[in-house]
Amino acid sequence: MKILSLTFYFIVILTSTVLSQDVYLDKGNQFLNSGNLDSAEQIFRKGIISDPQNLIYQNQLALILITQKKFDDAENVLEKVLKTDSLNAAAVWYSGIGNFKSKKYRPAIKRFEKALLLIDKKGGQYYSANWFIGKSYSNLLKTEGLTYSETDRMLECLEAYIRLQPDAEDTPKIKEYVERKKARRPPNNVEIWVDL
Repeated sequence: MKILSLTFYFIVILTSTVLSQDVYLDKGNQFLNSGNLDSAEQIFRKGIISDPQNLIYQNQLALILITQKKFDDAENVLEKVLKTDSLNAAAVWYSGIGNFKSKKYRPAIKRFEKALLLIDKKGGQYYSANWFIGKSYSNLLKTEGLTYSETDRMLECLEAYIRLQPDAEDTPKIKEYVERKKARRPPNNVEIWVDL
């Protein structure tokens, strides 16, 4: 009877632990979806304290920090996740988003290139990753410039987006951009091309 009671006790503890984890995720996501970012951040921080190994809580915290434009804080959280699981698709994706939004285009490109290897080629994130890579390169083209091979990659990603999203609202504008850049592109002996 004592063993049965102890077994029941451990099952109750285990069940309540699992349920409490779901509560953190459910409650935090509810706050996030309703735009209550401060409460969502608090919930996920509590969740991380209760289960420091839970990468979902850490990824969600990073997403909230990105939404709050706390890009460096978010990247610190995501770097920890990626040290634990270098193939964590959510962390790779969120890191790409955070770097893109904070105008750190080269790190954003690196993350989205990795994301392309981790996500479903038929899913919405696949064409979005191509858009982010192409857009990051196009932003760099205006500032620090691109090498010939980087220009190739920019055009390749933008053309992939056009092909995958022919009816998207921005597709005609991107198509025109690609055609204009192809026409203006210097020969491959130009080391760095800067173009507005």
